Amino acid sequence: MNQEFVRRHLAGRNPVGAHIRINAMGNLGLVMVEREIVGVAGQVKVGDPVELENAVEVYVPVTQNPWYGPSLAIRTEADPLALTAAVKAAIAKVDPDLALTHIATMDQISHEASARPRLRAQILAGFAGLALLLSALGVFGVLAFAVAQRRREFGIRMALGAQMADVLGLVLCRGLVIAGGGVAAGLLGAMVLTPALGSLLFNVPPLDPVAFSAAAAALAGVALAAATIPAFRAARIDPVITLRDE
Repeated sequence: MNQEFVRRHLAGRNPVGAHIRINAMGNLGLVMVEREIVGVAGQVKVGDPVELENAVEVYVPVTQNPWYGPSLAIRTEADPLALTAAVKAAIAKVDPDLALTHIATMDQISHEASARPRLRAQILAGFAGLALLLSALGVFGVLAFAVAQRRREFGIRMALGAQMADVLGLVLCRGLVIAGGGVAAGLLGAMVLTPALGSLLFNVPPLDPVAFSAAAAALAGVALAAATIPAFRAARIDPVITLRDE
């Protein structure tokens, strides 16, 4: 048996040596047989790596309970598929009537098992990228509008001695303030909602500091890049033309 079987059905008891009655597996149908536990196997994932619940498993020697679809796992040091012919020949020596199907490497099996969570991750990444693009366009639009509304102010500042770097820094700081508020609100919302996505994560805690830091840095970088064009537009304002237009 595995650890989950012991946890659910034999909690507090020494499993080794205990006798249990379970349904026979294979073609015998619903026939109750008695089994003696001789050891406890470690817990392994049966379906995909992010299965929500540990599976209960019972391991029985094939000589006691022949199975209609056994699996054979072989560890190799070279390319495993290069040994396919040798493995087939070795099995044929034991039983030439055995048919070999679904020959695959562990990398291929792992890739197939993670197909569904990988698809979910790709969909989430796509929506996240779209949200990042929309946020960048939003910051750009807000700052571009603010620069257009404050052309006279920037012209007066530059006429009174302000340098291009001063105006550039003013607009960039405004962009960083907007981005900082958005990042702070986003982080708070993520801290509240991310635990609900814990079942979709594998070997990553819901409140992973590295992921949160990387997301905040990426958002700040995108906002800063979006603020660059309006900032340079403001810095290149000609105070003479601006004041004459006013």
